Amino acid sequence: MTILDGKITSQKIMDSLKDEVSNLDFVPTLDIVIVGNDPSSQKYVAMKQEKAQDVGIGGKIHQLNHDSTTDEVLSLVQNLNQDQKVNAFMIQLPLPSQIDTQKVLSSINPKKDADGLSPFNLGLLFQKKSTGIASATALGIIKLLEEYQIDISGKNVVIIGRSPEVSIPLFALLMAKNATVTICHTQTKNLMEICQQADILISSIGKPNFFGKDFIKPNAIIIDVGFVADPTTGKTTGDFDFEQVAPISSFITPVPGGVGPMTITSLLYNTVQIAKNQK
Repeated sequence: MTILDGKITSQKIMDSLKDEVSNLDFVPTLDIVIVGNDPSSQKYVAMKQEKAQDVGIGGKIHQLNHDSTTDEVLSLVQNLNQDQKVNAFMIQLPLPSQIDTQKVLSSINPKKDADGLSPFNLGLLFQKKSTGIASATALGIIKLLEEYQIDISGKNVVIIGRSPEVSIPLFALLMAKNATVTICHTQTKNLMEICQQADILISSIGKPNFFGKDFIKPNAIIIDVGFVADPTTGKTTGDFDFEQVAPISSFITPVPGGVGPMTITSLLYNTVQIAKNQK
């Protein structure tokens, strides 16, 4: 069993990005929009800005009140779309319940979409267009597999979860690499039997330790996107019961330290590529 170490891989990419940015004749910018004062969102935004500064990326945080309306968020998005000083920006999710999240994401200029969540970019991914910007989490998973030289072509991949932020763009990226991909969810019948056929098993359902060894084919590759608190211990854990699953897998991501670091790094990777394309 080999650990797919997102910390080491992300740092390797970050070092490369830092070198790349230092050789540019301009400073790429990434602006972040956050609505409300959710502690987790505030923490993630601060972390993203810190990592961006580490590689030489500039930008601002735009803080809106928790009771902001959809129209107020859309107005800010349009300003960022038109601001030539802003190369790329992202909307920190989740947004408060009164805001139409899909309407906001659809309003992002696809060419400035650092997090790759606009429907236009998702459409480009399904058309296998190189101009499509992939969601940061989905791209991070692909880059982690590539770092460990895991051949995706011909593999039977099962994704549990159907979120437009992770599962759907990941489906497109894996299909483009000639994998056979199945998406499952909470209503899928015979879930265990389907999972047992997977060469690569990926979950993002956010249910702590939901998958034990009975779901895993021996030597399967496990990608755990879950990041939740274990109700018994209070410790951060993933969707897979690591102690059960790790011994029978060939590769597995830890939680924390697997997919999480790759997501932020891929966000910054997207930002640099967007900035270069604009120039």
